[in-house]
This record gives sequence, structure tokens and C-alpha cells, in this order.
Amino acid sequence: MKSKFSKIRCIAAAFTFVFISAVFLTSCKAKKEDVKIDLTQGWTYSLVENAGSEDFTAFDNAKLGNLETLVPKQYGFIWLKKTFTVPEELKNQNLGVYLGRISIADETFVNGSYIGGEGKCPPDEFSAWNTARFYTISQAILNSGENEILIKIWVDAEGSVVSNPFISTVDTARKAASREAFWNSKINLFFAFLMLVIAAYHLMLFFKNKNEKENRMFAFINILSALYLSVFFYGELPFAFDSKVSFLFFQKVFSNSLPFFICYMVISFIITFVHSTEKKAVTYIRLAFLILPVAIILFAPDYRILRSMRWTFMMLIPPMLYLFFVIIRALVKKEKDAVTLLFGFSPLLVIFLIDIIVHNILKIYSFPYITSIGWQLVIVSLLFILANRFVNSRRQVEELNRTLENKVEERTKELSESNSKLSEANNQLELTNNQLIDAKKKADRDLKLAANVQNSFYNPSLPHFKNWDVVYQFKPAAGVSGDLYDFFHDGKELQGVGLFDVSGHGIASGLVTMLAKNVIDRKFRECANLPFSRVVSEIDRQITEDKGDIENYLTGVLLRIQGNQVELINAGHPKVFIRTAKNGRCYPVEPKEPVEKNGIIGFGGLKQEFKALKFKMQKGDSIILYTDCLNESENKEGEQFTEARIAAAFEDAGIGSAKSKLDYVLNRFYKFTEGTIVKDDLTVIVLQYNP
Repeated sequence: MKSKFSKIRCIAAAFTFVFISAVFLTSCKAKKEDVKIDLTQGWTYSLVENAGSEDFTAFDNAKLGNLETLVPKQYGFIWLKKTFTVPEELKNQNLGVYLGRISIADETFVNGSYIGGEGKCPPDEFSAWNTARFYTISQAILNSGENEILIKIWVDAEGSVVSNPFISTVDTARKAASREAFWNSKINLFFAFLMLVIAAYHLMLFFKNKNEKENRMFAFINILSALYLSVFFYGELPFAFDSKVSFLFFQKVFSNSLPFFICYMVISFIITFVHSTEKKAVTYIRLAFLILPVAIILFAPDYRILRSMRWTFMMLIPPMLYLFFVIIRALVKKEKDAVTLLFGFSPLLVIFLIDIIVHNILKIYSFPYITSIGWQLVIVSLLFILANRFVNSRRQVEELNRTLENKVEERTKELSESNSKLSEANNQLELTNNQLIDAKKKADRDLKLAANVQNSFYNPSLPHFKNWDVVYQFKPAAGVSGDLYDFFHDGKELQGVGLFDVSGHGIASGLVTMLAKNVIDRKFRECANLPFSRVVSEIDRQITEDKGDIENYLTGVLLRIQGNQVELINAGHPKVFIRTAKNGRCYPVEPKEPVEKNGIIGFGGLKQEFKALKFKMQKGDSIILYTDCLNESENKEGEQFTEARIAAAFEDAGIGSAKSKLDYVLNRFYKFTEGTIVKDDLTVIVLQYNP
């Protein structure tokens, strides 16, 4: 960090030295003060061409910087006139007049003789606002007494004479104009040329390594910046720039729109450079801060309206604040070069705000635009960062080249040793793999046999029960299922239904399933005259005894049916729901008052209690039983189907048959889990009372 600060100080010192040297060189004065005729006061104006002396009106010469306030609708010509007398020290020689910068265009006369002009008036209006006015006054047109200087100025939303105009020797006036041109145009031309050189260099680097997108983005930033600076130096170009495009189009694109493109590109560059991420919503907001002001600017019908849109530059403030947020966030994350970025952009923000306040709010047009100088600091900082990264990369490459041969030799030796070990391990793996293949074949045979035996326990079809419409869906996840269901009946008289889920998977759970089915069927019939809770207790005792040390246990629901009266015991199983035909609502079958839950079946070592619930079925009422696969299966977002969704689907199934209700629930389930794999055994039973 210390070295990084020292590098930043070196850059700042170098830039300061260049800045001070330029100021010194451009502000040197002769030891003897030159004689000057002051033109800052004493002006009169007229709005009438070829006006007589009586048509000129005195005005506050502080308004020389805001002449548009004197012109109706801020559109038209204004004539400025001032008289002067040539002092003895300046007689008998050609003189020079320095008028500073004039907006928009001017034609200047002395004693009625044309001495020069800059810019274009309508219909081909083009401003020469940043061109320092220097004209030569021939001694032949000067009077020995009073002389008159007349300036015809075209005003379109802006009109001004800025700086401190004067008449003096040709050399003195030319030097003043040169200083003005240097600070307001030539220095920007130099910076623009430098930016184009930097852009060409970084485009070359990008084409050599297209993975480094920062070089391409930095090149585009320099190209856009150079185009924007043309607003300040186009008067210095050797060709007639104003003959290529209209002044209105030039101002819309180069002066008013390019800052928004530059700001957008700089933020994108910084985000890429510090390896940050940006949410799509933020990107869209940034695009809005680019597109909206540019669209407003491009639709301006004339220059007066365009000038009134200077408020659009305020829309650069939120993106610039976001830029500093990105840099500070990178600084908190201790990203490399974040400190340099912060120091490089901080002066720009201050200078930009100064320009906005001075030119757009206070309207002090004589003050030069200094944002371009602050932007040069940013370009220098970014150039230094990219150069520093490039140098570090080169050092790493050189270091790798120096040590590559040793590392290759070491790696070759290590790889040779590893290959020998891998060969031995491969032989062992082949042996183990063959053993595993044989074991898998045997396991597959055993699993297939167990599945066939288990399937033989279930009747492929059910009889048409008296007073009951019964349907079910049984879908094992693998060959052997841990789900167990049974229907107890005497001919067509339905006496009970059971649905159980054995813990675990594979052959062990399948064997427990077959064991439990036999026990449940036998105990249900043998204990038909016993209380229902006693029946389930006997089933629990017998299964626990018969399975011995096997750890698998059962959860489940058992129903005993006599006519329309149903007894139900839920042993640790998901909720059972009943849908009433009377109102079409779905309710869980559970005690009205909170009680201790029933135990689970086959879990040895614990004293289990099983309490029965009794209720009566009305015509059209239906019951749904299911294993936990239905309520615990997940969709692609990781959400479970849940008992609440089961109840909602069962309620929405309508007043149709038991099969239509089952199909409706399963369709909603499969639609919910679409795109995922159902990993557990699925069993669903629907009973509907239809006397």
C-alpha cells in the first residue's frame, strides 16, 4: 500500500510540474508594462443596422458576458460601439486589437473599415465561441483624434465578449490572444491527440490479447474523450470543420451527448476492471440515465431550446456518485488499484461540479472550462493502472520463463512416479471393479426376485365394493418398494384399508414390507371383535417380535369400516384428509383437542399407545390416504408439495368419482414436480362413500 501511495504522489508531482511550467511559460511578461487602450468599459449598443449615434444606448458593461439579455428573444444581431484615442506611444504604427472570445460570430470594424471576424452567421450559423479574437488595425485607417471600433455580433441564445479586451501593439495583442488560445483550445487539442495515441496503443494490446477487455474499453473512452474535446479546439483545425456538419448537430452530439456516453463507458470499465458484478436492474437504470437525456437533447429543434436544456447535465450526477460507490466498494473489498482509482476520480467530481455551478448556474462565461483538465488526471490515473498491471504481468511471465525448465523437470519426475503408482492402483481398481460387477449382478438378481415376490402379495385389481368407490395409485421408486397397502373385505363388503411406509430402502425394507403385510392382514381379521386401538397394538407387538434386530420401522394409517362408520388410527403418518360432499371443503381427520400423538409401529423398546378416531361418512364424502412421497417431493425451486397443497388439490377436485379426484390430485402433483426426479415410493388411495 505504501508503494502504491508513493506512485500516486509521483504522478501528481509530474502533472503539477507540467501544469506550473505551462502557466509560467504562457504568462511571462516583459519587464516594461506595455501601453494598452482598455476596452472593458464605455461600450454602447444598438439593435439596428447602420444605426446613427443617437440609436446607440449605454449599458452596464458587466453584461458583455451576457449579451443575449439585450436582444429580443435572444436571437438576432447586436452592434457594440466604443470610441478611443490613440496615445502618443502607439501612434505611427499598426496596432493590434485583442477582443478575447466572442459568441457566436462577429465582424469587427474600425472607423468603418473591416479588420476581421470569426464564426458564421445565419443561414450557415456556426459558433467560434472558443477562438481568441486578434485583429490587426492598419495605421492608415486610424485618425489622429477620436476613433471608433464597431463589433457586429450574432446572438443565438448566447452572446458574449469575455476576457479583458484592449488595443495595443501588434505583438502585445497577439501574445494575449495566444495565451487565451493555449488555455482554451490548444491545450485541449494536445490532450485529444494524446488520447488518440493512447487509444491506438490499447487497441493494439487488445487485439494481441482479446481476453483483456479493459484495454478495448479504455481505448473507446479515450476516443470518445478526444471527440468531446473537439468542442474546445475545432477552431484550431486546419480544415473548415463548419462545412462538414451544422452547428446545431455538432452541439447536440459532441457537446451535449458525448459526456453521457463517456460516463456510461467509464462506469462499465471500472466495474470490469475491479471484477465487480452488477445487477440487471442497475444496468437498466444506468442505460436510462444515458438514453433519456440523449433522446431529449437530440430532439431539440433549435439552438435556443438546446441551450435551455443545460439542466440535462444534472443527470450525470447520479451515475458519477454510483461510480464512486463502485470504487469505494472495491476499496472495502481490498481490490488492487482501488486506492489509485479513488484518488484519480476524486478531483474530477469536484472540478465537474465547479464547472456546472460556474457556467450553468452562475453563468460566468469568462471562467474557462476546467473539467477537461480534471479528466486528464483521470486518464493519466487509468493509464498508470493499466501500465502497472501490464508491467506486473510481464514480470510474472519473465519469472515463469526463468523457472519453467526447472519446474518442468520437477513435474516430469513427479509425473513419472505418479504414473507408476497409478498403474499399480489401476490394476487393483480393475480387480475391485470386476468384483463389484459380479456383486452387482448378484444384487440385481436378488432385487428382481424380491420385487417379484413382493408384487405377488398385491392383487392386480379390486372388486367393486358395496357402497364404496375405491381407487389407488402405487408407483415404486425402485424394484422393491417400502410402501405397503391393503384392502380388507368380505366379498364386496369393504371392512378396512391400510397404508404403511417402511423406513429405509432396498431389499431389507422390502422384506419388512412383506413381513408386515402378512402380520397386519392376519391381526386385522383375528382381532375384529377387539377395540381398534388394541388391534393396532397387537400388530405393533407382532411386527416388533418377528423382525427381531432389523432397525426398520413403520408409519401408517389403518381404517376399520362398518357401514358408514369409520375408525381411524394414524401411527406417525402424514395427515388424512376428508372432503365433505355437503360443502366441498377439505378437513384433516384429527382430534378436536390437542392430544399426544400416536406412536410408530415396530420401534422396539418403547411403550406405544394408539388412539382411534371415529367419524361417520355422508353420501359423496371422500377420504385421501398417501405416503410421504406425495407431500415431501420438491419442485425445481426446492419447495415441497406439502400437506396444504394436497388438501387444496383434493378440495378443488370437484364432485366427480374417486378416480377423477385421484387423477386431479396426481396431475397437480406431477405438474408441480415437473423437471425433477421423484425419488421415493408413491402410493395414494382415495375412498368415496356412495351408498
